[in-house]
Amino acid sequence: MDSTFKFMLLLIFQIPAILVSIIIFIYFALDSTVRSKPKNHIWLILLILNFLSLVSDLPMSMSYYSQGKIWVINDGYCVWWNWYESSLNTLGLCLMAWASIERHFFIFHSQTIMRIRWKMWMAHYIPIFLCFAWILIWNFVFIVTPPICVNTWYFDQPMCGAPCYYTADNGIYIMIEFIVNIVCPLGVITFANIFLIIRVIYQKIVHHQVVNWRRHRKMTFQLWLISSVYLAFWLPNTLAAIIRLTIMPTFFIDQYDTLIFIIYFIPLLLPIVCLNTYPDLLRKINKTIRRRIARNRVGISTVRNVH
Repeated sequence: MDSTFKFMLLLIFQIPAILVSIIIFIYFALDSTVRSKPKNHIWLILLILNFLSLVSDLPMSMSYYSQGKIWVINDGYCVWWNWYESSLNTLGLCLMAWASIERHFFIFHSQTIMRIRWKMWMAHYIPIFLCFAWILIWNFVFIVTPPICVNTWYFDQPMCGAPCYYTADNGIYIMIEFIVNIVCPLGVITFANIFLIIRVIYQKIVHHQVVNWRRHRKMTFQLWLISSVYLAFWLPNTLAAIIRLTIMPTFFIDQYDTLIFIIYFIPLLLPIVCLNTYPDLLRKINKTIRRRIARNRVGISTVRNVH
């Protein structure tokens, strides 16, 4: 895929993604009821991280694709870019995995877990904190201050190449990161979604709707829709990497750059997908658009009548 085409593709999607993110943030800021609900906390955190990616991380890649080189020839910049992008990507994946588990608590255990303070901390706040702590510390240790090697950066490659622990000599560390930070979260997202479907059907048929489906339909739909964005763009690269590590070392090796590139579409599409999970916000946007159209029509008709 041509670098100029990549730049144009990112730019086309970046602008609406930023605008939609701002609209959602305004919605959360103005509506205290929506903002205060624990079930919305994880989505708000994901959207904030996503926004940081849109306005600060993505421009670094776009600059590379437009110029064909790193715009700041500096080792410190390369360290920052690697740490920042790796942290945002894997942190988003980790939080999405926890959101997939947490949704089960909100749907099936809202009375027994989510309304007791200490259980709420154990099942809601602490796991989010642990996701941040693990990802940020791991990336800081092995990218910013690697104890096992010395980083060498290449200013003609995306992200200045890879951190030094990605070399063959440090295969154990690559495997730990790949399994813990990528494979496990993807597995959790996949199985948590499948198990949610099975669990809802089981409760509905066997226990005659012990779970109020209408009440929790929005939460279930929200999880399926948002998690599908992460699965759609992470799974191709992850499955190809597993095949390369276990069966065929050259599998999809020529498409490696493209598989890495499509991960950028997670922050580009996530705000639009999230917007579709908030029907109240969509109704408000539609009303605003209709009012403006009606005002324009009134203004045009008034001008015509004057003439």
